Amino acid sequence: MIEIINAKVGLNKVILRAKSTLEELEEKAPQKKELIKTQKDSLEELANVSAILHRLDLKAMSLSSDLHSKNTLLLKLQSEINELKKINQKLLTNASL
Repeated sequence: MIEIINAKVGLNKVILRAKSTLEELEEKAPQKKELIKTQKDSLEELANVSAILHRLDLKAMSLSSDLHSKNTLLLKLQSEINELKKINQKLLTNASL
């Protein structure tokens, strides 16, 4: 999970740098229209990647929560099985007497 958070932070830093670069280009070199267009396209792609990463992060959290719930249930069921085995063993021992 920490890797996803680090990736999101890193991606946000790249997006901020790209926005800053775009603003600087638009201010200081408005004649470089192709470069500005390329920078805008790159920012759109980064925004798309950011949205996808966010959805993946939410899905990972959901799956992690689901896994935890299932592991808790599994431990409970294993405990019940062990108790039933003990009861079964006592019944078998008493039946053979």
